[in-house]
Amino acid sequence: MSNVPNANPGAGAQPSADAFLQFLVNLVNNGSQIESIGVTLQMGGMLVSGSIVSGAEYFDSFAASFTGSLNTVDDATRATVHASLAELGDVFRVPQPADPLPNYIHLSDALFFTADGTPIAGQPTLWRGRTSAVDGFILGRLQAEAAA
Repeated sequence: MSNVPNANPGAGAQPSADAFLQFLVNLVNNGSQIESIGVTLQMGGMLVSGSIVSGAEYFDSFAASFTGSLNTVDDATRATVHASLAELGDVFRVPQPADPLPNYIHLSDALFFTADGTPIAGQPTLWRGRTSAVDGFILGRLQAEAAA
């Protein structure tokens, strides 16, 4: 018997998301000693490779990056926007329940590749996606230099 819910659904049943992937996301979201996990996700004919990070880290990093690009607003407005965006991560600052499993996965340093592993131009970035949109995954990250 599995400790991962829906790890082996009945014949004919199609899970909405991979419960094992959701379990890994939950491990990172819970702020345990695992701060990130390198993965490569197969999604709709492309590959997304990066490190799973907690929702809190994702929103903190997103807030810093986004407000850092707001060159035309004053410091007070920038601080307000930063606080509002970072606040979205507050739900991840408390222990996450085992049920329900997470619906979203957050990656840092995400890179994008075609299905055959050819890198798609771009710099590593933050990425957020639905766990239900992931077709499959492997542990470990693809490197743009190695795939080229």
